[in-house]
Amino acid sequence: MKFNYVALIILIGAFFLSSNNVFGQYYNQGLGIRIGDPYGVTYKMYLQGKAAVEFSLGTVSRNNHSAYYKDTFRKKDKFDDYVYSDHDVDMTLVLMGRYLIHESFPAHVEGRLDWYYGAGAQFRISKVDYQYFDELNRVESDEITNIDLGPEAILGIEYELEDIPLVAFGEVSLLMELVDRPFHFRVFGAVGVRYAFNRL
Repeated sequence: MKFNYVALIILIGAFFLSSNNVFGQYYNQGLGIRIGDPYGVTYKMYLQGKAAVEFSLGTVSRNNHSAYYKDTFRKKDKFDDYVYSDHDVDMTLVLMGRYLIHESFPAHVEGRLDWYYGAGAQFRISKVDYQYFDELNRVESDEITNIDLGPEAILGIEYELEDIPLVAFGEVSLLMELVDRPFHFRVFGAVGVRYAFNRL
């Protein structure tokens, strides 16, 4: 909840700092909120030509990816002699960096409608508290730090309103983990909105 308040403050601050000179000009930056996996703050800068870069900071619901963490328990050597009981994700932090290419969507609409594709990297760190049965059938617990890192492929669509400096987007991405489960693939999705403003 605190993370949502910080994101809202950043978004409102960007609006007031830039609202005096953005209207009627080309928007080449955007700051906003993404909802999905992860949810958090997203910043995007449009470069020369069709390219753009994006950076995001976020988190996920503690109930997300339950099957993933249960499967991770079974694959960790330190738990080889134990039987999984349950787990609780205390915290997850997600960092993403992307390089994207935009193409015009073949539709006649007011404003700008693009589809985009690209590649990037995703870093996830989670605190996971596992409960399990030991050799004597006693319930034990152990907290581990789960780190996931790997390249990511992205496909999305983006719509910029004609008279209002807002950009809405939706996307899916495919992460290939290199750490800590090499070549394990995971699919994520999100929607969001950014407030558009000019390069400072």
